[in-house]
Amino acid sequence: MKRSVPLGTKIFLLVLLNLTLLAIVFAIFVRVQLRLELESFLLAPARERITSVSRLLALELEDTPESKRNELLARYSAAHGVTFYLFRGEGEQVAGPKVDLPEPVMDRLRRGRFRGHLQSLPPPPGEPPALPPSSPPFLVVTGDPDMYWVGVRIPLRGPASPDPVRGTILLSSPRLLTNPFFFDAKPWLGATAAVLLISFLCWLPLIRGIKRSIEQMKQAAERIAEGQFDVRIPAGRGDEIGQLGSAIRRMAARLEGFVQGQKRFLGDIAHELCSPLARMQLALAILERKAQGSQADSIAGLREEVADMSSLVNELLSFSKAGLKSAEVRLSKVNVAGAIQRVVEREANGTPVRVDADPRLEVTAEPDYLHRSLSNLIRNAVRYSGREGKIEVSANPAGKDVVILVADNGPGIPDEALDQIFAPFYRIEDSRDRRTGGTGLGLAIVKSCVEACRGTVSCRNRKPTGLEVEIRLPAAPMTTHDANRSLTPSG
Repeated sequence: MKRSVPLGTKIFLLVLLNLTLLAIVFAIFVRVQLRLELESFLLAPARERITSVSRLLALELEDTPESKRNELLARYSAAHGVTFYLFRGEGEQVAGPKVDLPEPVMDRLRRGRFRGHLQSLPPPPGEPPALPPSSPPFLVVTGDPDMYWVGVRIPLRGPASPDPVRGTILLSSPRLLTNPFFFDAKPWLGATAAVLLISFLCWLPLIRGIKRSIEQMKQAAERIAEGQFDVRIPAGRGDEIGQLGSAIRRMAARLEGFVQGQKRFLGDIAHELCSPLARMQLALAILERKAQGSQADSIAGLREEVADMSSLVNELLSFSKAGLKSAEVRLSKVNVAGAIQRVVEREANGTPVRVDADPRLEVTAEPDYLHRSLSNLIRNAVRYSGREGKIEVSANPAGKDVVILVADNGPGIPDEALDQIFAPFYRIEDSRDRRTGGTGLGLAIVKSCVEACRGTVSCRNRKPTGLEVEIRLPAAPMTTHDANRSLTPSG
């Protein structure tokens, strides 16, 4: 079975994919159009911090003897989480841990130049010494092992040499994105969260509207599939989804017209056949009295056939009447236990039927339709269970509904027929004969009657054998008199 993925999840994943592709395109643009390496681009927000720390270090180096410079760099390294080195000229190490610089780093040290003159201007009277000039930081990435080198050009001088020479402060770290000195993730996380939030706020109304409309149309289609054509789909949308909803409403109205017309046609035919059949039965009864010998047997057989035809016509008439619109059916309070008891007394034919129903239970239904539904179900149970069978009829409250169960221990029906058993004229293959399998309208009449009472009907096989039919009807609202009566202790 194909795994179902909700539409909202699909759209959310599509948005994430879209944002990811945009990020990739942006990175390519930075690399190709702006001619920046990705690492240099990511390092850009930290350039000011790197420059400030390097210039502050340069000021301290001016007042620090060469013998103390290693301690000064070690202190800076511990404070900022990177390793500081100091180089002079084209690669002569002055301070910091001993290191063999990779060739790309040495090459960058040799070809570096300062912007402007090395000599800084004297500070105005009364102000602290000005920071020495420096060039923008540069980044070199080396491998085996991976290492990130950031260099800052400074004028290097000391207490014994007042004239500045070209110097470079090197900062190294095996990590870039996880080193807070080189890369501050907060702005990037904030920007990412802002992009996701804006995208979510932009897409949410559209997704909710589409899902709500699709859910309404799904429910409408399910009601149409169950034969309930009074679907309501809001007509507020003006796009293709709204047009689809309008098409479903028109389809439901057309189908309802076809079905109602078909049922009225069947009802009219059945009604017109009632009178001729009644006259035929009367004539056959008169002939049977006068007939003798083989003629009497033939007339008796013909009378049975006419009786079967009359029964079929009556069921057609019942089926067409039960299929009327619910608005044309008057519903009232019906006592469930009383209705079950009357039907059992009329249809049991000596077969033991166990009834378990609270005498206070009431449903909202059309009394004749409820009696007809129960009669068909109990008649079927008696037919397929036999006189030695066990038939149980129960009624219990279920929330705002009342559930009526009619169960037997007969052979049941094939599982593949459970969804079709309530269709008109449907008979199981083993019950094609009208005398044993009926006309195929009994359960269809049950379904039409129950749905006309705004209820539902379903069936399932029992274990090890048997069939159980469930009728679910809305419970009748309890009046103050009913509530007081139910609270009064009996006896």
